[in-house]
Amino acid sequence: MVFRRLTNPGWIGSLLLFSLFLGWNGIACAQNRMDLDITGARFERLPIAVPDFKYLSPEQTQLAREMADTLRNDLDFSGVCRSLDPRGFLEDPQTMGMNAGEIKFPDWRRLGADFLVRAGYHVQGSSVKLEARLFDVGGGKMVLGKVYEGDARTWRAMVHRFADEILFMLTGERGVFDTKIAYIQAQGKAKEVYVMDFDGSNAVQVTRDNNTALSPKWSPQGNQLAYVSFKEGNPKLFLVNLVDGFQRLLCGYPGINIAPAWRPGTNELAVTLSKDGTPDIYLVSPSGQIMQKLVHGWAISVSPDWSPDGRRLAYVSDDTGHPQVYIWENGQRRRLTFSGNYNTAPSWSPKGDWIAYSGMVGGRHNIFIIKPDGSDVRQLTQGEGDNETPTWSPDGRMLAFSSTRQGGSAIWVMSINGREARRLTRGGGQELPDWSPRLGGR
Repeated sequence: MVFRRLTNPGWIGSLLLFSLFLGWNGIACAQNRMDLDITGARFERLPIAVPDFKYLSPEQTQLAREMADTLRNDLDFSGVCRSLDPRGFLEDPQTMGMNAGEIKFPDWRRLGADFLVRAGYHVQGSSVKLEARLFDVGGGKMVLGKVYEGDARTWRAMVHRFADEILFMLTGERGVFDTKIAYIQAQGKAKEVYVMDFDGSNAVQVTRDNNTALSPKWSPQGNQLAYVSFKEGNPKLFLVNLVDGFQRLLCGYPGINIAPAWRPGTNELAVTLSKDGTPDIYLVSPSGQIMQKLVHGWAISVSPDWSPDGRRLAYVSDDTGHPQVYIWENGQRRRLTFSGNYNTAPSWSPKGDWIAYSGMVGGRHNIFIIKPDGSDVRQLTQGEGDNETPTWSPDGRMLAFSSTRQGGSAIWVMSINGREARRLTRGGGQELPDWSPRLGGR
């Protein structure tokens, strides 16, 4: 299976011939960034108006609504912005101006907008040129301007890039609009690895093993997935290259070979092997050679996940008789979770400030977050079905997870404060998500 478009960083270079700030310098942008604490339950999204894009040539009208809808969906998905309903807008987007002097800012303020996007496009042959601007409604001025030009088929990537720029201007952190989510899809008696865009669109099948696959994990570069497969009998670890589709065996030791976790900034992985009897956690090279035994003992040790600096490892052990989350560092370990008798699937946030995990409450699995020092435990889901295997977006603003709250297992996403859960997949049978790093070469 060849999957070339997933991780080609050249798409930015090919479509983005130039990208210009129009009348706003970097210092001013930095001054307008907002200190937004989206972890708080009382956080309110920033209201933003996105009228249909303006077609700059009369014969090219079909993209006006699609481009605006794509940008609205991106900004809503971010958890930072709230796009206003365009049905309430007072002006025709095809006749209203593109410059600050032509915009009736008081009208937009009365509609409740803090920010306004004005964008126009021109299609010529197979190329498209997109000019997009963000205005501060209260200040009546432009705060961001970009121009993109490239193949007309890549217009969605241009809009995603502008959404990233908006979030960066507002918060100092780019969005996740060039990312993907790997997951497991049930297909009859088999389970295969799939990859989809961050919003659940464009699902693509990666493996065709006609057997059980589990635990897909993205490499730090985003060009490979490690996963578990039973296609050769006992569970073994495989790697699949997402550029050319090539698959190879990583670990096929006697016993179980499971739970891959890439060490940040390297091609090394922490894995669970039972070749010596008890399942322990090992560090292996890209070729599968054992480099070090990290966690060992009489108890079962599984589900490793690295801290962003690659120095600490969160994992699960039944050392107390029930699965609990522990942290390993420099050969020493300490218990992290003490509430409840069943806590699994730790996932370290990109900034290192939180660890998400799945804990059993009242017979249901729910998603929690906890500080790495064991403080500030927060329950994010509240017993709506089983909610398991959390994975962080690369900006640390969201968590994807599997949930049975609407019947069959599906992939959902929610903000870090537990609000605004949205379903990404349909049809059921989706589980074990893993969010990619940014794939746009930035």
